[in-house]
Amino acid sequence: MMRFESPAARAFSQLVELARKDGYGEAWLFALAWLAAGRMVTVGNSNVAATIHQLAELDAWKALVEAGYPAEGMDHAVAQRTSKSIQDLGRRAAATSILVELHRELGDLPWDVLPCFIDGGARRGEAEGTVVPELAALLFDLLGAPDACELWIPFDLRGQLTIEALRRGWRVLAASPLLAWTLPAQLLLTIEAGQPDHPNVRREVDRDSAGRPISRADYSLVMPPFGLQVKDSRLAMWDASGGKGLEHFARSESWAIHEFVNRANKRAVFVATQGVLFAKGQEQRLREYLLQRGGECNEVEAVISLPPGVFGATGIAGALLVINPGGGTDDVYMADLGSGRRSLQEAGAIVAAGRDIALGKATTQKARYVSRDEIAANEHSLAPSRYLRRVADLGASAVPLGDICMALRPPTTSKDPSPFEVAEVGQQDLNHWKSISHELEKTTYLKTSPKTAALVQPGDIVFSIKGTVGKAALMGDAVQDRPTVVSQSCLALRPSSDRVLPQYLLMYLRSPHGQAQLEGLQVGAGVQHISPSTLLNMQVPVPPLEVQREACADYDRLCELEAQVVELQDEIGDLTKQRWPAEVQ
Repeated sequence: MMRFESPAARAFSQLVELARKDGYGEAWLFALAWLAAGRMVTVGNSNVAATIHQLAELDAWKALVEAGYPAEGMDHAVAQRTSKSIQDLGRRAAATSILVELHRELGDLPWDVLPCFIDGGARRGEAEGTVVPELAALLFDLLGAPDACELWIPFDLRGQLTIEALRRGWRVLAASPLLAWTLPAQLLLTIEAGQPDHPNVRREVDRDSAGRPISRADYSLVMPPFGLQVKDSRLAMWDASGGKGLEHFARSESWAIHEFVNRANKRAVFVATQGVLFAKGQEQRLREYLLQRGGECNEVEAVISLPPGVFGATGIAGALLVINPGGGTDDVYMADLGSGRRSLQEAGAIVAAGRDIALGKATTQKARYVSRDEIAANEHSLAPSRYLRRVADLGASAVPLGDICMALRPPTTSKDPSPFEVAEVGQQDLNHWKSISHELEKTTYLKTSPKTAALVQPGDIVFSIKGTVGKAALMGDAVQDRPTVVSQSCLALRPSSDRVLPQYLLMYLRSPHGQAQLEGLQVGAGVQHISPSTLLNMQVPVPPLEVQREACADYDRLCELEAQVVELQDEIGDLTKQRWPAEVQ
């Protein structure tokens, strides 16, 4: 099936190829600069040029700059402002012809080039700071219909959100705490409106006598940069909390959410990576602040997890927080649009399919309301998966895993060989029911001599907490050959001998019931994982020891069946090669 390519997208691609053929390093900016220039002419700016054809001449570009066109844009479109070489003249003539054809096809219709960045695998430099179109649409649905108020969009690297806001009828405050490169956004806005300075876009903020920004807005749409350190950056001068934000929030996402929730009067929608929903430290402090900020009145309206691939420059998973300063519903609406493992290219389709769920318009198992008390009881986690995957009642015998086990974490390893050489047990050893008694293949080096309590012992359960979460196996005699530690993606659970049998606990952890619990507890913006403290809060049914011993007969049978399967697989292999073995060359 052939995919439709709009005239604007085709013109963009042709301009990019023209620039690449001549060795331009930032071909996408060359394309934007020419499209913006052409748009300024076609909207009827007679002070620039009468027709697009005149853009082949340098004088027309100088007139563009005098009319407000970004001078830096001319530098990207025209290699040398005084160049009359045959190559430059030919390039300008070819680019002009592309714009003439585009105008012939579309006339006065808009030139929409935004999809060129975010629809179809744009390069990292082009797509940085953008989201898939379906997510952009959802963000504005969550904000609601525009009113006479301004919408503050403080972090809009490419101008995508500003353009979407203008199309929906918002007036935009685009002032940013960052000293960001504004040229791409200026060019896109020029292509959208035919002029660099849009009457409904304002970039100035109110300041106090010391020059510190004090502006507020009724509505905010905030997608801060990911992973930027706040200290000693321009963000510090924007701290409106008298330095408290800087003391408690060192990373850009946490700081920006704290800062701009205090600058919003009516409604704020935040876009972040999923780490904000579950990480410890400053992210947990932020969640506690948001949930307690309104006192008796809950201000957190909704939390929505997103699939990987919604951001233009990265494959990490995202999340949305909807905040109503001054109050909202009693509970927090949790919706999960990010479960399952699908292609990054499907992210937009996933968001579109989950639109009604995100807006609370569909009855589904992927969303429900959660009380603030329940959130507080779950380490103030805002990860929807924590509350949406329910398991059956475990009964009165259920206790936290931490009450019946001690967790052994991996020690600090050394990249270089050291005197402290030990065996390492990891995920590759957790594929069988039979206890781990074979010789361990992997060796690792420690920075210091391991304490005896940190070494794995027979009867410990080695458990995977990162990557493929939930793999588990019982440690056997392998540890008697040499000292053994767990890998960095695992930990060891040492059951209390007077409360739980290792075989019984292993069977529960690997059971569908136990795995369902673990699936609800694991989180991850990129790699799935579960923190040791969260794992130890998992509920486990612990009946009397005699009942556990009866259940352990099933463990013995599982080991027998596993051995029989190995024998049968060996027999199958022997039969397939018995009569016609492979010839050895």
